[in-house]
Amino acid sequence: MELEAEREKIRREIEELERSFGPVIPSDRIGAVDSSLESGSEEEDDLEEDESDTQLEMEVDPVGEKDDSEEDEEEVNLPQTPETCLQMNLVYQEVIQEKIEEINKLLAQNKKQQEKLTWELAGTKGMKSSDGKSLPANMFLGHFMKPYFKDKTSGFGPPANDDAREKARQGIKSFEELITTKWKNREKLLLHQAIVSDRLQHLLQPKLFKVDYLNEKREKSKDEMEKQILAKQIQETEREINEINMLPEEALLGNRHDEHDWDKIANINFEGTRNAKELRKYWQNCEHPNINKKEWSEEEIEKLKEIAVRHGGLHWEVVAQELGTQRTAFQCLQKFQSYNKDFKRSEWSPEEDQMLRQLVQEMRVGNHIPYRKMAYYMEGRDSAQLIYRWTKRVDPNLKRGAWTPKEDAVSKDPYL
Repeated sequence: MELEAEREKIRREIEELERSFGPVIPSDRIGAVDSSLESGSEEEDDLEEDESDTQLEMEVDPVGEKDDSEEDEEEVNLPQTPETCLQMNLVYQEVIQEKIEEINKLLAQNKKQQEKLTWELAGTKGMKSSDGKSLPANMFLGHFMKPYFKDKTSGFGPPANDDAREKARQGIKSFEELITTKWKNREKLLLHQAIVSDRLQHLLQPKLFKVDYLNEKREKSKDEMEKQILAKQIQETEREINEINMLPEEALLGNRHDEHDWDKIANINFEGTRNAKELRKYWQNCEHPNINKKEWSEEEIEKLKEIAVRHGGLHWEVVAQELGTQRTAFQCLQKFQSYNKDFKRSEWSPEEDQMLRQLVQEMRVGNHIPYRKMAYYMEGRDSAQLIYRWTKRVDPNLKRGAWTPKEDAVSKDPYL
């Protein structure tokens, strides 16, 4: 609609210029055109020669010239005289210059917003000295987090060593990735509010920018018809803004797989206490209100087994979608593992024993060993198998062999 209004405005201006300017342009206008185009004397002589040739042809054969001009208008739709072309060129220059100014203004606003966001993500903005230079800003909390040794320019830590590369090749996660911090109710509420705010900003920001742009254009316009069109567009956009503000929270939360600005939420709303990847996974797999957290029914379990077997125990996102009960892929995998005996192995391999030792070493907190979490990283093993294997076989503190006389004495009399 805005583009059509601009075309209509240019068309009216061209028609007015064609009516006001005849085959001879006023001398003062010619001087303005010559000065704006910065043409030399040779170009003026060529132009006069072309005009005299054109007038001579019109006197010799006016009928033919008329027919040719009509054909040109039908084919190309261009004005008949160079003067009118020059006037049209000036009109288009003014329109383009106006658009360039509007774009420069929008670019300046965008640059200011980028600077503001950069400071918000980097930490508190520092004070400025008397000469206008920024003093060192307060250090952001992220500067004191891992990796502890960072490059001053890029902020990246040291490259991975051979051991880290080998673990990454085998798919073994780092210690930081294995440790999970329990979510508090305050954090869950904050996550909900951050998602709603981010979605609302995503919907409103383009509309608000559009209203500002239309208001500025309306103030500059001198055409009453154009002002009416712009006022109607502003009114329609404001109506859309009011409708967005009236949306319920359920509509703003959207689908659990909808993308949000997780980096902004992690750094601003959570102040770096949770990273973007952690927030996205928790929202999509645990906290979204559409996730079904009810007890599994027998019919649902049987249907899950049928679908999982059909997919060969793979593609759990597809399995969850075909199940159609608002379960996540992780819920389906976890339930299928607990009910499928084929996943539980009997014999332990040396590789499994080594992996169990490594998991205990990295995930153990004091005397507490989270066997249930460790079972997620050992395919075909449940928490009961891990407990029995560690306490009966793998624990290096276990004593084997014959009992000593002291141990026999203690077993007979515990008060010794």
